[in-house]
Amino acid sequence: MFTTSPIVTDSDGTDKAVEAALGATDFLRRHGAGLCDLLDLAAGPTAFDALCDLHAQSGSVCPDTYLVRGALRTIHEALASVQASTLDEVSLRAGYCVGTALRWYGARISDLLAGFH
Repeated sequence: MFTTSPIVTDSDGTDKAVEAALGATDFLRRHGAGLCDLLDLAAGPTAFDALCDLHAQSGSVCPDTYLVRGALRTIHEALASVQASTLDEVSLRAGYCVGTALRWYGARISDLLAGFH
């Protein structure tokens, strides 16, 4: 059964966290494939697992805000920890500038994380 009433949240900022989580899942729908490729090229399995956790929330009307925020943090940390010395080699294999993609996705994920505060 579908409901037309809005999601009711507490006034302690939960509604802001839900909006941030929904924004993150919307971002994933639009840019998830590129992020998946980037994580496969430059990050470890922990970041990929976090992306899978985030993807699992993408169909939810009210995603788990703690899980979404944690997954974003894990992915952000993984992207930030990529060694600059490996970017040229990885870029040659990928056929595009991985460093630019790292910066772009890192900035977008930083923006998404800021939505939780």
